[in-house]
Amino acid sequence: MRYKIELNTKSYFINRFGKLSISYLFYQMQDIAWEHASILGFGYDNLKKEHQFWVLSKLLVKIDRRPAWGEDFTLETWSRGTDGFFGYRDYNFTDKSGKNIICATSAWLVLDLQTKRIVRLSEFKDFPKYEESVFGENPAKVKPPKSEEELQFTPVLFNEIDINQHFNSGRYLERIIDSYDFDFHEQNELAEFEINFLKEGMPADKLAIKKQIQDNQNHLCSVVRESDGIDLIRARLVWRNRN
Repeated sequence: MRYKIELNTKSYFINRFGKLSISYLFYQMQDIAWEHASILGFGYDNLKKEHQFWVLSKLLVKIDRRPAWGEDFTLETWSRGTDGFFGYRDYNFTDKSGKNIICATSAWLVLDLQTKRIVRLSEFKDFPKYEESVFGENPAKVKPPKSEEELQFTPVLFNEIDINQHFNSGRYLERIIDSYDFDFHEQNELAEFEINFLKEGMPADKLAIKKQIQDNQNHLCSVVRESDGIDLIRARLVWRNRN
């Protein structure tokens, strides 16, 4: 079963270049995933009754182009089943002509609210069977960045905490994007990004961005927690020249 919604690129969806921002791209995928999971009977409220919750573990997004301010587009998603632990979900953003402009694949886990242990999705009744991804591959493990630069830690902010009282997944991506200066963004735009969500950020944390520039287009980043020095997420970014 596929689920699709029609969207318009509102003024608060866009970046300073008048295109759909990376954060709103992410939030729209997150929202449609919640909506579709509820329709399938595996949504937030369904899992809450069993003291369980969904967490996004891995995400791979490839961008041909982003919708412009005022542009209509369609976002489609579907569950492509489980291999036991991970629940996989794909996405297509299409323009008015039906052309795919953004594609993504993701891997999710269900955790027990009390123990934080992973719940096997193969035990869920009627959970969709596993199917191949739009890319022919699942999101992969991202390598940790290597850097000797001193990290600049800043506190978690009120608006960065979600309903589960953890650091919002999309806010990690915003912090990484904001770690690049204006001149860099004037010359470059994201063509692809892959993220591994590893640990939960909490309201009392202080976080920093670690960055490894492999070459002009390929970068590795992580969000590091000051208290224990661990990576909360790792990201692989592929940039291209802005036209």
